[in-house]
Amino acid sequence: MGQEFQGGVGQVAEGDINNYGININLPDKPEFRGLVTAQRKELHELRAKCEELGDDPRDVWRRVHAQLGVCSISEITAEQFHEARTVISGRLEQLQEEADKRRLMGKILRSTAEKDARQEMLNFCDLSFGRTQLSHLKRNELQRVLEFVQQVEINPQPAAEIPQVQTAEPLQLREFLLMYKTNAAGLFLFGIFVGRFWS
Repeated sequence: MGQEFQGGVGQVAEGDINNYGININLPDKPEFRGLVTAQRKELHELRAKCEELGDDPRDVWRRVHAQLGVCSISEITAEQFHEARTVISGRLEQLQEEADKRRLMGKILRSTAEKDARQEMLNFCDLSFGRTQLSHLKRNELQRVLEFVQQVEINPQPAAEIPQVQTAEPLQLREFLLMYKTNAAGLFLFGIFVGRFWS
């Protein structure tokens, strides 16, 4: 028993092979095309922006790897680039949203402290959004709260009136004796008493 092959052999088998003119084409395994340098650079730049906003770069790559089913950036194909960019861009938008919210909350808290309008701000939040914790509000809701706080006018509490100190004109002797009779009499007697011992 011998085997003769003419042309390309698509499969290797043992024993007799009868080929009745049926062509079986097995799809070729697609060739792996990794990311080009520009694509890698763009992904790294997006990741760096996430890191600037306080995100751990390893977390960014973990999200990408989990979404694409790869273990490292070197396994990402050129066809998966757009999906990888979408994952990182989504995380960047989320981080920017959180940073904007923190900035707005800081402005709101400073303005309410300056105007002593905390209770008015809490009432506005409760009536408008049904909650008073700023951290649970969305960015557009925080913008409305900031606008309210900046427009609120608090009527200042009337300060206790400080009595005006009038500059006193020197009293004439006659006026002094009439106003302070007992004091004047005491000074007169004291003068007589001291005068006896000194003379």
